[in-house]
Amino acid sequence: MNAEGLQRNFTARDRARPLRSLCARLLALGTLLLLCAGGAEAGRELPSGMLVGVVDSAQFPVITLKRPKPGLLTRIITLWMYDGTISYPVAPSVRIRNQNNLFVVSGLMPQLKDKFVALKSGLNGEVNQIWVLSEAEAEEYITRPGTLFPPVATLSGSSASTSSSTSE
Repeated sequence: MNAEGLQRNFTARDRARPLRSLCARLLALGTLLLLCAGGAEAGRELPSGMLVGVVDSAQFPVITLKRPKPGLLTRIITLWMYDGTISYPVAPSVRIRNQNNLFVVSGLMPQLKDKFVALKSGLNGEVNQIWVLSEAEAEEYITRPGTLFPPVATLSGSSASTSSSTSE
């Protein structure tokens, strides 16, 4: 190859370098914009038919929800001896999603205390999904048809309750 051919080849590469650099920068910018925009505006789809309530305590393998208080007459008749909570077993493979739709490990379940949550149970009756709801999500979700609530408080020691609200 002669010197003139090397000179032509060198100048062609030099002209293509800024174009390649520009294409690479535009591709990187576009990828960055897609990644940022996708997470910021993405709403989450909550499954229907979940049990909702406020967490009284949560320590793996049990989550306890506060029950709605019974009426005044029932409280007087029972002399205020009603069980104000109801417990549900939690599956070892439970998936917990916080308000930002991020997964939380089951070791952090105690942090769910006093939060409004939605529970989804599997076929074996154990809770396999826990969704921490924001105020707006909670207000919208409780109006959905098929939403389940913990049964009303009963007398302490009576056994009516735990299986009525945990079906899928």
